[in-house]
Amino acid sequence: MASLKTQDIRNIALIGHGHSGKTLLAESLLHKAGLVTRLGTPDDGTSTSDFDEEEKQRKTSIDASVLHVSWKDRHINLIDTPGYADFIGQVAIALSAVETAVLVINASSGIEIGARRVFEMAKDRGLAIAIVVNKCDAENIDLLSLVEQLQESFGNHCRIVTAPIGESQSFKGVVNVLEKQEGDALVDLATAHQELVESIVEADESLMERFFADEAISPEEIQATFAKAMAGGSLIPVFFTCARSEIGSEDLLNAVAAYFPNPTLGVKAKAVKGEGEAAQQVEIEADPAGKVIAKIFKLTSDPFVGKLGFMRIYRGTLPVDGMARIGDERKDTRFAQLLRVQGKDHKPITEAVAGDIVATTKIDELAIGRTVWQGEAVALVKDAFPVPMYSLAVEPKSRGDEQKISSALSRFTEQDPTLKAVRDRQTNELVVSGLGDMHLNTVLSRMKRMFQVEVTTKPPKIPYRETISAKAEGHYRHKKQTGGAGQFGEVYLRIEPKERDTGFEFVNDIFGGSIPGQFLPAIEKGIRECLDEGVVAGYPFQDVLVSVYDGKYHPVDSKEIAFKIAGRNAFKDAVAKAKPVLLEPIVNLEIVIPASFMGDITGDLNSRRGRIIGMDAAPGNMQVIKASAPLAEVATYNTQLRSITGGQGSYSMELSHYEQVPGNVQKQIVDAYAAQKKDSED
Repeated sequence: MASLKTQDIRNIALIGHGHSGKTLLAESLLHKAGLVTRLGTPDDGTSTSDFDEEEKQRKTSIDASVLHVSWKDRHINLIDTPGYADFIGQVAIALSAVETAVLVINASSGIEIGARRVFEMAKDRGLAIAIVVNKCDAENIDLLSLVEQLQESFGNHCRIVTAPIGESQSFKGVVNVLEKQEGDALVDLATAHQELVESIVEADESLMERFFADEAISPEEIQATFAKAMAGGSLIPVFFTCARSEIGSEDLLNAVAAYFPNPTLGVKAKAVKGEGEAAQQVEIEADPAGKVIAKIFKLTSDPFVGKLGFMRIYRGTLPVDGMARIGDERKDTRFAQLLRVQGKDHKPITEAVAGDIVATTKIDELAIGRTVWQGEAVALVKDAFPVPMYSLAVEPKSRGDEQKISSALSRFTEQDPTLKAVRDRQTNELVVSGLGDMHLNTVLSRMKRMFQVEVTTKPPKIPYRETISAKAEGHYRHKKQTGGAGQFGEVYLRIEPKERDTGFEFVNDIFGGSIPGQFLPAIEKGIRECLDEGVVAGYPFQDVLVSVYDGKYHPVDSKEIAFKIAGRNAFKDAVAKAKPVLLEPIVNLEIVIPASFMGDITGDLNSRRGRIIGMDAAPGNMQVIKASAPLAEVATYNTQLRSITGGQGSYSMELSHYEQVPGNVQKQIVDAYAAQKKDSED
């Protein structure tokens, strides 16, 4: 196989709302290029990109799948992405490795919220964008109205390149507007050609002047400027297809090969060179002759080759057995295998050139976001991923499966930057967080299938905290006689609240030796145990000053254990008199919804003790609501948001601070704790 040239590479990601037909479109492109012998479908589990058992069972994409097509002397790397919001992290993975995002729209459903969201993701990354209107044979559709909606939502730079011949059951082909093909299209071809050329020449000032001066511009000049217009954002080409019937698929392949940006024209990768004050950000040119700079953007586990790391080469040429460093490793790593991947299949290649997407294996240091580099140390700027908001506490169904759970979650979190698993030190729960219930259900299903381990789940405990709001004194005498040596210790202490988040302070105010100094550490230890276990409702205690000012001891019976117990109970006695309060975590929310749901969402937030901080307009008739609310009220907010907006809303959440729990809520929590404690004692 001859070496690839960077200029002949095209990197595209298929993005869009669920059920827009991305996977079937990818399959159609592979079939047209002769890379598969039959047109597989997600419904029957035969598509090339949905090869995971979980994807076959659910009949939908879960992971970003890397494919490739050779067409008219062009090498096209194609990444098929999931459409459900719970798996949008995989969209972010794909967009981090390509120059062009192809937004697939279901002709029947129109512009859905998922399409708007991933369009904005691609736009924010500075990618070239194309639109494919798929399923043009669906019933009761109006393609011309849909084109108007595309221009209204995404801008007037949306221009038809392949015009549809008919629609619904009459959809039978497309006409290339740029090449002035003839046909019975739904649009006026002369007008469509004029509008398309106008958007193209915007990318070249001299061409634009000639165009508006009515000078002749050759087809070669137009074609050469097409990619530049896409890369610069002055053109969003629109194509029409029916992937199931493979209508328009070949025309789309022709356009990708002829018009789409190659890696030298796409958005430049940014990297940081140097450290500290000398650090500077630089752009990486796609030069195959330079020192290698690449990024690990995706990880999977292959049953035959083990850990598989997908690399986007930004600069240089990496041969098999080539040496390079990974991240901040101090020694070179040998890349003994380079692979070309087609779904679950892969074959070896001899080198990876600037602009290409390849895989490598059997390297422990592989991790998503790490930079592969030669020469001067450099680190590519890391990509942003959606923050996991939906959490579950998990426990093994069978004793002894803790290690299996740990191994499984370690692998899954390594491969998915939107999945987190932590042991909450406050509640001692293993909490797994993802982008939604479907996301976590998929993870747990894979855990059962791959690691033979099952878990029970429940909402994680809210990490409340306890403190006091007034000063008080406490006293306790511990006296125990068992026939032999007894136990005796008596403690008097005072407590008072401290500034929020200033912690615990222990003060010795004893005069006259009423308690010998060697017993003070035991008193403090008993109090600290109360801080960890809680006094009011079993939550950690904070922000309190404790001063021990008096007590009694016995020269024979006084022991450390006696003063530990006395200190512990004296503290509890004081807390009961010091107006104890619970503190709850308050989070900041940023909620993006269609404007039509504003009233419903604000009303729902108010019912959850939320406070609206501000509102902003967003593109596509969307609104952004900024609010704060108690975590206890919004811990599973994605379910409610999905219910209210029909899946059209999204949100992010971060911890802001702690506030005092309202009295009625505190009573409910304390009563529930008391009942639980009583049941455990019985």
